[in-house]
Amino acid sequence: MARARARARGGMVSTSGDLSLRRCGLKDKTVFLLESKKLRSSYDVLRLTALDLVQQLDVSLGEAREILAAVSSRVARRAERTTALHMKEAEIKDPRSVRTGLETLDDALKGGLRAGTVTELVGPPGSCKSQMCLQVALFATLPRNLGGLDGKVLYFDAENHFRAERLVQMAQARFPDRYLTVPLLHKLLGRVLVSQLSSLSHLESLLPSLEKTILEHDVRCIVVDNIAVLARTEYAIDETVRRQEVLGKVASYLKRLACAYRIPVVTVNQATATCGREKGGVMDMGAMKVRAAGGAEEDSMGAALGPKWAHYINTRVSLAYDGSEGRGLLSLVKSPFAPEMALSFSSAPAGVSEDVNAAESVAPDLLPHLSALQYLW
Repeated sequence: MARARARARGGMVSTSGDLSLRRCGLKDKTVFLLESKKLRSSYDVLRLTALDLVQQLDVSLGEAREILAAVSSRVARRAERTTALHMKEAEIKDPRSVRTGLETLDDALKGGLRAGTVTELVGPPGSCKSQMCLQVALFATLPRNLGGLDGKVLYFDAENHFRAERLVQMAQARFPDRYLTVPLLHKLLGRVLVSQLSSLSHLESLLPSLEKTILEHDVRCIVVDNIAVLARTEYAIDETVRRQEVLGKVASYLKRLACAYRIPVVTVNQATATCGREKGGVMDMGAMKVRAAGGAEEDSMGAALGPKWAHYINTRVSLAYDGSEGRGLLSLVKSPFAPEMALSFSSAPAGVSEDVNAAESVAPDLLPHLSALQYLW
């Protein structure tokens, strides 16, 4: 109805997306004036005519037209021709990938977890997924001369796994010459913005404010640990449709933010063991129900949350860890630009470290995980 009223008054309506006013090229004074009148987005402004703005903002007709022109140019940009070479050159000039600290994985991904993409870490409990999240957060806060993004990290913690002392331990073990003083450690911890999540609905309610947080705090990376816990604890099996709707909204918004601000987004998912039932029975795979294909019961492992969530994931990394052996297996199982690969790792004070001495061997207890996790859908 609001769009219809805008058309009736001759106002312009955004058809290419709703943008924050701070992304519309307006002066801070103009943004403050618009927000004081509860005009907080491009849609709020473009649904008005120039005369409406004159009356509401007490500005001249020329100034009102300049505001509309500036916002319109950002919302409905002209399509520009480009080439693959120009795209590659732009990427080289503005690298925003965040390193993981695992050299083989970073090399395979051409520098680390790509900006503008969503990366998923998936594995069973105790497979060092949260350790990897802390490690990514550490590298994102580092200055660029140390291979970091020199910015802040928005860290959503759903399982209360975030530990500031562990982050400090990793930093001091990996960069002993840098993190020697309290001020530098305070600067490190001050760059990680932690938000405790209680439910998937809680995360959904925070989505509208994420863009403002990114702009105000210079956020260069987003981490969500653990999206599967939020989804599977809030909704029962018979609420699958509602859960998928909310998951789709969250995934779509996170991917849009990653693309719009060219930042890497890292999410954590669970690997779930599922048991087949008799032919014609129903098998719950954590996020959807599918018909069991065979008659005999069989065990399998798959990523939770189902194919709709997986559709939004650009890169998937699976992890499995054997505590008794002190070794784990990391596999790159999905990437738009890198082939599948695997490496052995261990957990140490410096975090998740590549086990170069075990490059060709895999602990026997991890072999079942290798075949199961390499082909997660």
